[in-house]
Amino acid sequence: MHEPEVFTLYLSTQTAAGSTYAPNDTNNFSIITWNINWNALYGGVGFQGEERLVRVRFQIRSLSQSALLTDANNTGVLAIQGIGNQYSNSQNGLVLGMIQPANEPVGGGTNHILIGDSLETPGVQCNLPYGYAPISVLLLNRTGALMSNTTNYQLILQFEMGH
Repeated sequence: MHEPEVFTLYLSTQTAAGSTYAPNDTNNFSIITWNINWNALYGGVGFQGEERLVRVRFQIRSLSQSALLTDANNTGVLAIQGIGNQYSNSQNGLVLGMIQPANEPVGGGTNHILIGDSLETPGVQCNLPYGYAPISVLLLNRTGALMSNTTNYQLILQFEMGH
């Protein structure tokens, strides 16, 4: 048995336009699309055209902001359109896990951040994208609608092949 191959994709809503992984549009932080060159990310792993299954995990942290996030509006899930499996809801994409607001005293006494982390879990099975393909990251509240009052964030996506 060989060691699994793990590929990490770091996405930030604050990456400058023209950079490799710059977001397409930041008008609504609850739905952001990135164009990804998947072949470059995986370093030339030869699988073009084959269906490859991977497990994907995430970690997200938003910028600190003054007391705008609430349990009712900002507890929900992070989902991704553009990667999926036969069980995912095509409208909302593939749900990777829960996200929720948290207090952030470093930023100010009443500041909040939005956090979520599944890096220590087995992850969610999905089909590995290849070529140039966009993904959209959705921050959904408990009703399944886009969250309100979201701001810039940093997102780590970890794809594990060969388990």
